[in-house]
Amino acid sequence: MQKLVGVVVTLAILLAVHRIEGQGKESKNPPKKKGASASFKNDVFPVIQKHCLPCHAEDNFNPSELSLDSYDKMKEGGKHGTPWVEGKSKESIVIQKLSENPPFGDRMPLNSKKKISEGNAKWLSVEELKTIADWIDQGAKNN
Repeated sequence: MQKLVGVVVTLAILLAVHRIEGQGKESKNPPKKKGASASFKNDVFPVIQKHCLPCHAEDNFNPSELSLDSYDKMKEGGKHGTPWVEGKSKESIVIQKLSENPPFGDRMPLNSKKKISEGNAKWLSVEELKTIADWIDQGAKNN
C-alpha cells in the first residue's frame, strides 16, 4: 500500500510539472536549435511586442518608467535600472520579473488578481522566457 501511495504521489508531481511547463505554449515559432544564436530583432523583440508593449511603450504611463519600444530604449532602463546584465540572465531584472516570485512588484506581464486566482493568468511560455534568457546570456546584442 505504501508503495502505491508513493507511485501516485510521484505521478501527481510529474503531471503538475508537465502542466506548469506547458502553460502558455502558444508560440508558432519552431524551437531554436541547440547552440543557435538568439537574435534581438527576430526572436526577442516579437515576444516583447506581444507581451510587454501594451504597457511598456514610450507613450504609456507605467510606474517603472521602462520603455521597451526599441533596443536603445530598453538599454536606457527605467526606475530600477537596466533590464539586463549582459551574459547573466539570472541576475537580470527582466528575467526575474517575468518569472515566479519576482524580487519586487508583480510578475510580468500583469494579470488581474481574478485571472491569477482562477488559474487563467497568461505568462510567457517556457520557450519565450528561455529565448530572452539565451539572448541575455549570449551578450544581449542588438542583432
